[in-house]
Amino acid sequence: MCSAESPISMDIEEGDLITIQFKCLDCNSKFRGIGKKMRCPSCQSANVEKV
Repeated sequence: MCSAESPISMDIEEGDLITIQFKCLDCNSKFRGIGKKMRCPSCQSANVEKV
């Protein structure tokens, strides 16, 4: 089942995709992701920046 507004979890082998390191400016969580409209996986904030 697919949901448009919920986070998606995928298992991806290291090296399959180029990911970017992000930092959440609200909760200071660091995470890797792909795409232009990133949301923090910890607090769901869109207030993130590339590290």
